[in-house]
Amino acid sequence: MLARLLRRFEPFAALEWTTLCSVARHARLLRFAAQRTLSPNRRKHHGSCYLVKGVVRRRDRSGIELQIADQDAAARHALLVAGDGTSIETLGVVTLLWIDVDPVAFMFGSDTAGYAVARLDTAPDDHWMHRFLGPGLVEFLTPSALQSVFRAFDPVVLAAGETVVREGEPADMFYVLANGSAEVRRAERRLAALMPGDSFGADALVSGQRRNASVVMASDGRVMCLQAETFRRLVSERLVRWVDAAPGAHAINLSMRARGPEGLRALAGELDLAATYVFDGAAEGDRALAAFLAAQRGVRAFARRR
Repeated sequence: MLARLLRRFEPFAALEWTTLCSVARHARLLRFAAQRTLSPNRRKHHGSCYLVKGVVRRRDRSGIELQIADQDAAARHALLVAGDGTSIETLGVVTLLWIDVDPVAFMFGSDTAGYAVARLDTAPDDHWMHRFLGPGLVEFLTPSALQSVFRAFDPVVLAAGETVVREGEPADMFYVLANGSAEVRRAERRLAALMPGDSFGADALVSGQRRNASVVMASDGRVMCLQAETFRRLVSERLVRWVDAAPGAHAINLSMRARGPEGLRALAGELDLAATYVFDGAAEGDRALAAFLAAQRGVRAFARRR
C-alpha cells in the first residue's frame, strides 16, 4: 500500500516498482490531531515528510507561512526535511507520510512531554524500538504506558532454527524481534519474513484463539517477550475500546466479512485513516481483533459490546 502511495509524491513518481517497495520499508503513515506542531531535528532524525490527507500550515526558516491542503500541487513535494528549519501546524486531523524517522520523537505536544526519546537512541541495536513504535501505539498509549511496556519486556536469546511460537498451541506471550531474523510458517510453508521491530503473537492473545502460525528463527537473534496478562493490561485493553454505541462511526458487520487474522488485517488496511469505525457481528474475539488491528494501524475504531 505504501509503495503505491509513494507514487503520488516527488521524487518517487518515476521510480521503478522494486525501488518503491524498498523505500516503502522505511516509510510510516502517521495520524495527528488538530493543533499539533511538528519540527524534527536533524541531529536525531533523518527523513522527509509528505501530506497524505488534511490541511497544514507550513512555516519555513524565514518565517514565511503557507497553508497547504492534500489536493494542492504543493502537496506533491516534501513539506519539510528534518533539520531544514521548517515547522508544520496541523489545522485538523492530518495524515502524514514520514520516511525514516522515529514517530515518537517526531511528535511535539502535551501528549509526548517527558518521553525519554534520548534513552531509546543510545543503544546501537535499539532500532527495533523505533520500528515497534508505530502509529497505533504512539496515538493510543500515553508516554508513561509506553515506558511501562519497554520496562516489562524480557529479552530471550535464540539460535537459528529455534521455534519461538508453535502453530496450534495456546497463546501466553507477546513478542517483538529485537535483532536477527525470523520466519512466519504455517504447515511448514513460509508466509512472511520478520525483521527487527516486527511484533508477533498479538492476534491469538487478543482474539482468545490458539496460535494460527509458527515463528521460527532464521538466524541467531534476540526476542523481547511480554507476558500475556501484562500485554493485555498495558497494550490490548488500551487499543481495544468497547462501546455500546458509537454515534457517527461507520459500522462494519464482521459477519459479512472474511474473518481470521488475515481477513481482519486486510480489512484494517482498507480503512480510511481519517474516519471512525465500530465493529459489530461475529464473535467477540473477532470484534476485539478487528479493533486492535485497526488501532494498531492508527485508525480510530471501537468494538461493540453484545
